[in-house]
Amino acid sequence: MSTVKTYEYTVCPENRIGENDRFWAACGLDSLYPLIDTEGGEFLLKRMKEHGTCRYMRNHHTLSRLSKDGFPDAGGNVYSEDENGKRQYHFEKINGILKRYLDYGIKPVVELDFLPDELSVRKMRGGVEEGVYDNRSYPADWGKWQELLNAFIRNLADTFGREEVRTWYFEVWNEPDGWPVAEWSLFHKLYDVFVEAVKGVDKRFRVGGPGVFQPDFFRDFLEHVENGTNAVTGKKGTEIDFLSYHIYGMSGGWLEEYPLIMPEVQRFCQQVMWIARMIEGYPGLKEVEFHLNEWGVFSNYEKNSRDYPVLEQRNSEFSACFFIKLADCLTKIRQNFGFRVNMLLYWGFCLEDSRGELFAGNRGLSTGGHVMKPIGTAHELLALMGDELLEVRGDKSGGPVGCMAAKSPEGIQLLLYHVNESDPEGELPPVNIEAAVSGIEKTGYTIRVICIDRKHHNTYRKWLELGRPDLCDTAAIRELQRAAELTCDEVLKITAPDGRLIIRRRVPPQGIQLLMIEKEGEQEYGV
Repeated sequence: MSTVKTYEYTVCPENRIGENDRFWAACGLDSLYPLIDTEGGEFLLKRMKEHGTCRYMRNHHTLSRLSKDGFPDAGGNVYSEDENGKRQYHFEKINGILKRYLDYGIKPVVELDFLPDELSVRKMRGGVEEGVYDNRSYPADWGKWQELLNAFIRNLADTFGREEVRTWYFEVWNEPDGWPVAEWSLFHKLYDVFVEAVKGVDKRFRVGGPGVFQPDFFRDFLEHVENGTNAVTGKKGTEIDFLSYHIYGMSGGWLEEYPLIMPEVQRFCQQVMWIARMIEGYPGLKEVEFHLNEWGVFSNYEKNSRDYPVLEQRNSEFSACFFIKLADCLTKIRQNFGFRVNMLLYWGFCLEDSRGELFAGNRGLSTGGHVMKPIGTAHELLALMGDELLEVRGDKSGGPVGCMAAKSPEGIQLLLYHVNESDPEGELPPVNIEAAVSGIEKTGYTIRVICIDRKHHNTYRKWLELGRPDLCDTAAIRELQRAAELTCDEVLKITAPDGRLIIRRRVPPQGIQLLMIEKEGEQEYGV
């Protein structure tokens, strides 16, 4: 008979490791601009505001025209020229979208990309259907490009006020590491022009980039920013307030190559530590923020689980557990190595909901029928952690089991997880987790438990249980919506006669449990 393994952790409320800055509360998507005007977008924006799960939002195509993913008007469409070549600026659309963000308590990460058709050296990616414009190249007229950036930034300062815009981030581009190596120097010039345009309006506006996924391009960019000749000023170096990078657990053509290279949080942590070491070589960048402003268990957001069954993991509890473990491990990197990820931005929004598809395996926080996916529910669970992070001693993070701890005026929160990355659908045994909370009052405590696993708060498993209903089954949709609501699953009553609380939990594979601990008689949590 197999023995259930036990993991032990100890938490003391006095051992604080810093503020809970909710660095993970961010999202974005290529076609976000039109999506926020759909019913699904409106639902998700309201939901994120209610639960506090999105502080920053990012999107491509701010300055270009785009028709993509069934949306005929996905770009910002800010620029045109009349028959005489006279420039015309159109900022009303983008201003309205950014105002929507602010109405829901969300700050923008404004990408100043891609090029308007009239200014691009290359008009279209090869092999893409007619009408899809990415214009991922350098401008044909640098003067017109800089004037467009200047006008756009001045418009934002005038529309929203300088104090507000100083809380935003401006990013130069998205994934320029797709450029030919011979053109990397042109990207450096693009960055210098971008900085001059943004900082020229207000020195306190925050600029950064390069939003890449290849270490060689990233290192080349760091060298330019620290030691290169500025293409605008002629001086050494260029200003920067944040560095940005992208990591996915599985990407590109790997979906069609077997054996599959399965996503692992360890790969994310390794890359983050490599990046940290790379940045250490540039002393002038020591205080610059670092943003992981695209992440996902898988990329290939337009692909679905019907064609690629492995993408069912974007529907299931696996993505939720992966996210919680990633947030924990990045927090531990900050604690143990001093390297801070200031933003962890999930690249997904509500594509399935806007398309009227249920659990299609696209990346997103919600699916058809205004139903939250498990990863969206996991964001809401993590949002219940308090504003102060606590030290956790015991079994090391990074393995299949982990524990996070936080403190709020209401009490102490422990977040336990058990994730199996090697075999997401495997029937592995559960684990025992013993959490000891020491240095507390000698009194009675109430512990409210909320679970996300195959049986609890899991809209995908409920959908399978109901026989994969479609959107026409309104009773089933209501049941799925109820499954996403984080109600209490269990209430424990425990005393701490010696000022030490011992909590023993059995956690199944691909399982998360939030334990909300409060003294007897205190105000209860809002769940």
